[in-house]
Amino acid sequence: MKKILLLGPFPINKEGITGQSIANETLYNGLKDKYSVDKINTYKNIGFENKEDQGKFKVKKFLKIIISIFNEISLMMKNKYDVIYMTPGQSYLGFLRFTPYMMCAFFLDKPCYIHIHGGNFRNMYNAQSKMGKRILEYFFKRTAGAIVLGESLKKMFEGLIDDKKIFVCENGVQDEVIATKEEIENKKNIFLSKEKKKILYLSNLMKEKGILEVLEVSKCFKDNELEFNLAGAIEPNIKEIVEKYLKEYPQKLFYHGIVNGLYKKKLLLESDIFILPTYYSNEGQPISILEAYVNGCAVITTENTGGIKDIFKDSVNGKNCKIKNIESIYSAIKDILEKEEFIDRNYEYGVDKFSKNCFIERIEKIFKLY
Repeated sequence: MKKILLLGPFPINKEGITGQSIANETLYNGLKDKYSVDKINTYKNIGFENKEDQGKFKVKKFLKIIISIFNEISLMMKNKYDVIYMTPGQSYLGFLRFTPYMMCAFFLDKPCYIHIHGGNFRNMYNAQSKMGKRILEYFFKRTAGAIVLGESLKKMFEGLIDDKKIFVCENGVQDEVIATKEEIENKKNIFLSKEKKKILYLSNLMKEKGILEVLEVSKCFKDNELEFNLAGAIEPNIKEIVEKYLKEYPQKLFYHGIVNGLYKKKLLLESDIFILPTYYSNEGQPISILEAYVNGCAVITTENTGGIKDIFKDSVNGKNCKIKNIESIYSAIKDILEKEEFIDRNYEYGVDKFSKNCFIERIEKIFKLY
């Protein structure tokens, strides 16, 4: 039986829940049924940070990482893994955080794949000094391959890694979040008769993810016209602003905190529109969009951010909106609010391409496990 090691952030209860950690957990659960799989959780429970603080050096975080690395390298040395897979961060320090594991993989002469869950990696590389670039290139050239989330993101590694070693693997959705056909049929049956439609923002509530624009556009609708549900961790810098909106519009805005599993599915199934007007500089391919698809939601998002264009098409899966543009977001909501066709279309697209099994098969093919 093939033996695989997965390294990266994994969620711990309600801590550390990001698209990247969910993808890692989905991959682990899918592979362990067929292979011998170990995981090393690089999430060290530091807490949710402001965007500008992500990737910066912090003594407390550094000490936690150093202490854990010794034990984790020991695990790698003792086990004869056939494949080592890791999901490094997109900041320079975030990537260097994984280099001790890469060095160990190179020493053991084991294939090591890096999977970048974002679209800003090339910008990070370009911003480095000559020495910084050389360090990154040293590791790029020795990996078995670099995996990106969509075709449009392959350009992040052009000229840095042989084209044959750049792979595309879209994210997958956990089985427990996917609606059944019966649930989708029921959603269709009650769609047109609903007096008050529901819109869902499901992501960390960050300024660059467009949450402030969503809150502002909510003011354009009457309390009995549209209900806005919000779920995710709140970026500390904007916590007071978000709470002010929630307090001012208690009949229209509802905050559910950090959600997962069946509660997440319930929110998605009850929602008619999923909204994510993101301009997040590290954006890759939001799993929340895929989760919206497999629950029959129309989607409003910014098509040209990160790798979203690889999984979303304007007027096919929902409506594209302009970045930081309240009027554009409002128009997008009004345009698709009463349209039923997105329910079946997005559900079928999501299940056919982004189920856990599809995700696992893509990884298996890259790893050459069959």
